[in-house]
Amino acid sequence: MKNYNYFSYSAWGGMTRLLAIMLLVCSSSANATAPRITAELFGEEKKVDIVAYQSASSDAAANSENALTVEIATAAFKAAGKTPTVDVLPSKQLATYALFNNDAAGLIGSHQDLAAKDKNQYRVVTFYMKLAGDEPVALIFSNVRGKELHKAFVEGMQKILKNGKYLQIVEKHRGKLPADYVSRLKRLNPGWK
Repeated sequence: MKNYNYFSYSAWGGMTRLLAIMLLVCSSSANATAPRITAELFGEEKKVDIVAYQSASSDAAANSENALTVEIATAAFKAAGKTPTVDVLPSKQLATYALFNNDAAGLIGSHQDLAAKDKNQYRVVTFYMKLAGDEPVALIFSNVRGKELHKAFVEGMQKILKNGKYLQIVEKHRGKLPADYVSRLKRLNPGWK
């Protein structure tokens, strides 16, 4: 009787191993049946023209500066008759990736967002100088998708500088500006009148 129990245990053990091997072999040829994750699952995907990124610090002054730069850019485009979509992303890495991947035509950021080897692939327009002496804010346009928007932005900036809208926006957020602020801004953009 002992031999019979041993035989049944070894037979069941062998059959269990054989079943496991068969399941592994069969599962290697199985295709996944779950739905693939795509952007459409999260709602309608928007095509943005300009991206910006939130400042590293989350204080009220940084948020106010983000709002200021977006307001200036929007006013300049509006003065030129354009209404591009602007999206503020939560990180600098996401925003620069969107520009480098041609998902966006422009990036509101800094000259430092471009590596030296990439500078000739983009058009940079400095449009705001921080009063604390930090890096000026620029709108960086892709040469691929951003030619038309670049032209419109430069045209619009010159219009809002001339009609006083630019100073009105900046002084609303920052208070009185130095007398030479606009001339220093124009020096950073040699093609401006």
